[in-house]
Amino acid sequence: MGNIVIGKHALESLTTGMYSDPLVVFREYIQNSADAIDEALLKGILKNFESRIEVQLSPVEETVIIRDNGIGISYIDAEKTLISVGNSKKIQGTARGFRGIGRLAALSYCGKLIFETSYPGEKRGTRLTIDASILSNRLAQEENEDVSAEEVLRGVYSIEYYQEQEHSHYLNVIMKEVDTDSELNKYEVVYDYLAQNVPVAYDTDKFVWGKEIKSRLENEGYTIPEYNVYLSYAGETIPVYKAYTDEFFIDKSGNTVDRIKDIQIFNLKNSDGNTSAYGWLAHTDYFGSIYEKSIRGLRIRKGNILIGDGQTLNICFKDARFNGWVIGEIFVNDTRLVPNARRDNFEKNSAYFLFTEQIRNIASSIIKDIRSASVARNAELSKVLEQKQEIADKVNETFDYEKIDSKARESLRKRLIRTQDALNQFSSNEEIDLYNKEIAFDEIDMLMGKIQGVTAYKSLNAMQNLSKVEKKTLEQVFDTIVSVRPKEAEELINSILKVFAGKSSK
Repeated sequence: MGNIVIGKHALESLTTGMYSDPLVVFREYIQNSADAIDEALLKGILKNFESRIEVQLSPVEETVIIRDNGIGISYIDAEKTLISVGNSKKIQGTARGFRGIGRLAALSYCGKLIFETSYPGEKRGTRLTIDASILSNRLAQEENEDVSAEEVLRGVYSIEYYQEQEHSHYLNVIMKEVDTDSELNKYEVVYDYLAQNVPVAYDTDKFVWGKEIKSRLENEGYTIPEYNVYLSYAGETIPVYKAYTDEFFIDKSGNTVDRIKDIQIFNLKNSDGNTSAYGWLAHTDYFGSIYEKSIRGLRIRKGNILIGDGQTLNICFKDARFNGWVIGEIFVNDTRLVPNARRDNFEKNSAYFLFTEQIRNIASSIIKDIRSASVARNAELSKVLEQKQEIADKVNETFDYEKIDSKARESLRKRLIRTQDALNQFSSNEEIDLYNKEIAFDEIDMLMGKIQGVTAYKSLNAMQNLSKVEKKTLEQVFDTIVSVRPKEAEELINSILKVFAGKSSK
């Protein structure tokens, strides 16, 4: 059997193909920084308040640097660790990054990618430089012989060692000749991305509910992992916080403001009955879709790093647009819920399907809250919907009788038509009101169909094997029997029903 060769174009798939959004590089490197800080804290060489992850933007120099003071990498292991692909020693479920792919994330967006690292107790640091321009040219070449990914990589990087202080521990990721079209050096864009995606704290000056969320989750047994992340630009360094605020705009003009009135804490269980995720959900007045993209949508996080985006859970809402009316987070801690390689969702397994089904139940409850809030605000619509529900209850009650009066059916049909007319006359610009009208119309159509399709005989209605036409024909036969031979009618009708019931069982 011949040797297996992992072709050079696998590198292209793991860079350009894997990371089509340039900003993803910040998530990839910062999740590795968080893991490195965790290890340094565990080994006692760093205290939590000393930990630091810094993103430095330098658009003039076309440089981006991501640095941390985590455990670093020993010079003995640095080359193998930094240049190997898909060979991470991290344990799935405990580490945020565990596939060993993300280290190459920036290669598509810069000319040179440099790693500088030092490990505690060593007096030597390591600098490894990958020339992304040469790599790009090499991948573009047509070659007659098989060329492995390993051979290509060995030809595009260099490594050197330098003197370092024994107590130093860090990893610097340096991107030089950054693509100016990538937005990696745009301050507002980068801050917004970091605030949504990386594991930072709530800004409790703007989001007082942040303290309440942390406290309630800790009472449930979950502590949100938070890291000190900073963004440096034009000589100024500021801390990065999540974007949540107590008040927020519903429309671009800023004329409509909604606010958080309370926080609901919940948890989800896996198939073993253990907690698979903890979450919080904001209760608001649900005036409409939230304007700020950075906070809208029920979001999934693992290790406090965002999985996907604010629209990932749209599939769990019967009407996807209503996820845009919601603010909340779900923190996953089940090791069987594994982020996929792109981290835009989880791998599809039994744990994932159970998880999404539970989210669908939450989404259904949210939509009910949205509808209830709208109805409570609007007395006119509330009155019409109450009428519709009253008729629906009457329809179900009427159809429970053994003999269904035709006059009662006609009366209910006319009441439904009047309710439908009242809905048509109701006018509102609120999206949720339009949604409530749409749902009410659907329910009225269903009730009309039920009335029109039913006969005066409950036993006949229950026969699923008969069409509406057949039921109506038999209804006329039964009515004739009742009028011609009233004393024997019940016995004759039951005999006929038995015949048709017998046919359905064959």
